[in-house]
Amino acid sequence: MSDGQSVRSFTLFLVNPAPDAERIDFSVSTPRALPVLAAVTPDRDYIREIRLIDQAIEGFPFHDIEKGDVVGLSVHTANIIYAYEMAGELKERGATVVFGGPHASIFPEEVLQHGDATVTGDAELVWAQLLDDYAAGRLQKIYKGGRVDPEYFTPARWDLMNLEPYLMASVQTVRGCPKQCSFCSVWVQDGQRPRVRANDAIIQELKYLYAAGFRVVLFADDNFYPYTLVDIENAGSEEQRGDLQAGYDGRMELLELLAAEIPSDMKFCTQVTMEVAENPAYLAAMRKANIIGVLIGIEAVTEAGLKDVSKEWNSVGDELIERLTTIRRLGPQFILGSLIFGLESDTPESLEYTKIFSRDCGMALAQFVPMVPFPGTVDFALMKRGKKVLKLKKLDTDYWLDPDHPRILYDHPNFDSDEHLLQKVEEAWEDFYSSRAIFKRSRSFGYKKLRDHLAYYAVNRGLFTRYRRHGLSQDSALRGNKKRRLARLLGKLTLRLLKAKPTREAMIELAPQLVAPEVKRTAA
Repeated sequence: MSDGQSVRSFTLFLVNPAPDAERIDFSVSTPRALPVLAAVTPDRDYIREIRLIDQAIEGFPFHDIEKGDVVGLSVHTANIIYAYEMAGELKERGATVVFGGPHASIFPEEVLQHGDATVTGDAELVWAQLLDDYAAGRLQKIYKGGRVDPEYFTPARWDLMNLEPYLMASVQTVRGCPKQCSFCSVWVQDGQRPRVRANDAIIQELKYLYAAGFRVVLFADDNFYPYTLVDIENAGSEEQRGDLQAGYDGRMELLELLAAEIPSDMKFCTQVTMEVAENPAYLAAMRKANIIGVLIGIEAVTEAGLKDVSKEWNSVGDELIERLTTIRRLGPQFILGSLIFGLESDTPESLEYTKIFSRDCGMALAQFVPMVPFPGTVDFALMKRGKKVLKLKKLDTDYWLDPDHPRILYDHPNFDSDEHLLQKVEEAWEDFYSSRAIFKRSRSFGYKKLRDHLAYYAVNRGLFTRYRRHGLSQDSALRGNKKRRLARLLGKLTLRLLKAKPTREAMIELAPQLVAPEVKRTAA
């Protein structure tokens, strides 16, 4: 679009791309980016309508696209190939395509080969400017968002989404993680300094979601325990110690508010590091606040495996069992353990041990994911430079651009073939999520009602059916009509057991309190 040309009006589509083959009309959690981006969309006459499309739930209405409409695609590496295919069809229909999200932040020049503009970093900071520029005919190629100050984190526009197909609503309380795990890009993109959202804003959003019928909410945080006792004790200065202590006190205050102001039948899940086991007071506060489940990145159950991922502060053996038991006894009862298969030190024997350990260590849920060198991670950078034992199969090809790329992207010296490694992954999923194993765990949790046993079984089998290929980092990982039918059935059962009917009057009353503040930048 050339300078001087203006757009009278357009429809704004905000989209989470996903392939048609994986859609089952149900998802574990709402996407976070779409309703938050809608919340910072300015109130302008030139925007006819804002439409949110989560393709994990519904197909995109290409027939509704008119020339000049704007489509924002929120992309990560796992869905980028579908996003590029979609962008081609959108542009043929006359739409302007804008990319944002983790993959666009890492490879802005790549996504610009398929779209008209891209946003890097936190889109909240530049989204209004982008839309104003487009309306005035001066759209730029790249908008650098940087990082938003935590006091300006934005409550989502939940009123624009069909919330019925989702089991959990996604709410963010903190961005950033102080750790430096080699396989993770979070600390690279969001920073190592935790940016913590205001507690009052969190509580208001949760009250709205309760009225909307949600009884389980996911705190989609990089690390819900960002201030550890060890970090406070080892602070480099009194000023730093004071800042860390203030941050910790703020988290404790949030837990107290959750216990005091949110109805007790709303439960929460989140993500923490294993270090939370060293803090009985924090665990007790989590339990009192009805945080019943935590995802913990166990990653490996051997010392060599933890060294592979730069996570030596985790535990193995009896010490790992003790820490998991402490978390379950004092804090959240349900632990979803995440384990990576295919690390440099892995062998068929170590993965067999991992399978047995995971089944018998008391975790409620587990995911077993093949090691993937995602862009933006230390592992990816080192493997591209040939500095790892694992050698990429194609150094001259970016694997995400190949729709038929293999699930194992490297040659592993300890496995005969890719299929050998993948077989160990599949065996772990099948062993952990067998009906016998699920019922055994269900009994150990002491459920008194059949409804609770059914809900636990449905969650287990639903997770197994939908995410067994890549884990929860995918919107879905289904293949085959029979599996999709089963996943759809389990999804409907889970929703019926774990959600309530919306209270429309309360939603209308609470909605005006979910107001987006004017955002400001903070240093990267």
